[in-house]
Amino acid sequence: MAAFSTIGIILLVCAVILFAYQVMAAFLGLGASDDFVYENISLEDILSESFLDWADGISSTNLQALANTVITMPVVLLLLCGALLFFLIHMVKGHKHK
Repeated sequence: MAAFSTIGIILLVCAVILFAYQVMAAFLGLGASDDFVYENISLEDILSESFLDWADGISSTNLQALANTVITMPVVLLLLCGALLFFLIHMVKGHKHK
C-alpha cells in the first residue's frame, strides 16, 4: 500500500473516531437534559488564542478569510478533506509498473 493511501486511511479512521466521540458525548448529555446537543470541535476550541492570532496578521483579506474559515471549520470535516486529498493524490500518482 502506498504512503498516500495509508495517510488517507489514517485520517479517515481519525475522522470516524472523532465523529463517534461527538455523537456519544451528545447521547451522554441526554442524561442531564431532554435535548440532543451535538457540538462540533473546531481548531479554535482545541488551540489557544495566542496560537491563532497569526491569521489576523495576514495582509490579504481573501487569505485572511480563508484562514479564519479553516480555523472555525469542524475538525471532522478537516480530517475528511485531508483524507480525500491524499486519496486523490494516490489516484493521480498511481502505481508505477516496472
